[in-house]
Amino acid sequence: MRSLSHRFRVSLTFLLGCLALAGCSSEPAATPSASVEPSADITAPRDTPGVSSDSFPMTVTDWSGHTETFESAPKKVIILSGTPLNMWYDVSGTAVATSTISESVHLSEDHAAEIKELPQLGEPYSIDPEKLVELDPDLVITMYGMQDTLSSQLQELGFPTLTVRTNDLDDLDEVYQIFGALNGTADEAATRVADIREQTDAISQKWPDGDESAVILFQSEKGLSVKLDNSIAGAMLSQLGVTNIATGLPQQGSDSAVLDLEEIVKDQPDYVLVTGRFTDPDRAKEIMESEFAKNEAWQTVDAVKDGKVIYLPQEYFLYNAGPDYPLAFEYLAASLHPEIYGDPVEP
Repeated sequence: MRSLSHRFRVSLTFLLGCLALAGCSSEPAATPSASVEPSADITAPRDTPGVSSDSFPMTVTDWSGHTETFESAPKKVIILSGTPLNMWYDVSGTAVATSTISESVHLSEDHAAEIKELPQLGEPYSIDPEKLVELDPDLVITMYGMQDTLSSQLQELGFPTLTVRTNDLDDLDEVYQIFGALNGTADEAATRVADIREQTDAISQKWPDGDESAVILFQSEKGLSVKLDNSIAGAMLSQLGVTNIATGLPQQGSDSAVLDLEEIVKDQPDYVLVTGRFTDPDRAKEIMESEFAKNEAWQTVDAVKDGKVIYLPQEYFLYNAGPDYPLAFEYLAASLHPEIYGDPVEP
């Protein structure tokens, strides 16, 4: 246990560091439309994430290449993002605190009530440092790309930290493997992975033959950008065999690229998918339709003219649904082909 004087020094150091972070402001001001969502790290993971063993002691390598060795199962775990929190509880883990749980975070029904009772340490970009230090965690779990600077600070202060990524099915497999090992529930985690794979495979098998394409627009206070194949929606399109017309564009941010309307007009995607940071879906649609109306170039995109604009819910596409990934996957498939899958079911 750390001494009170040590805790005070750590709290002060952490607080000063956090205040220096640009990411501590969760509501940036609005700017013109051709922009990308900022991210702390645009580099690929340095090492393959994984765990050395299903028994202790074990060494875990996270998505940043950072390693932590555990002599025993962590007991006081803080998880600072909704997706890994869902997955941790899905393999019988428990936590002592989390970040603010907004309405855009999809919580699995089995554990939603328990998770909502956890102390919340602030928004993911502006965690309360003193509360975190007081809890004296033996593991803090953060999100790759979104909380890289926070993770580095915690590591410098001596807190065992793992940063995870949850963009696609392969990521989920790795996270489940690591979480299952740390909780002593490796078999349970393997079963969950197999179930998720089986359900998504069944959805993919119903997908019709043919070449289709889409563009994924991302709305934020900074304007519009496009999502790449390593985004949540982008990875799902790849699973379905739908071409993301943004593939190959220079990456700016963890999974985004600069909007190039001329390219969209030239490529004429079959679908325009819209996701983003606006919590009010009606407001998000209003902003997007205003953008379509005021810029004549959008009116030359057939998908816009023909009403093939699909607004994706935050609960599934801003944050990965984790244990409920198949529900999100089916939502996307049904949005594109309701004649096969039926109408999409809202989260």
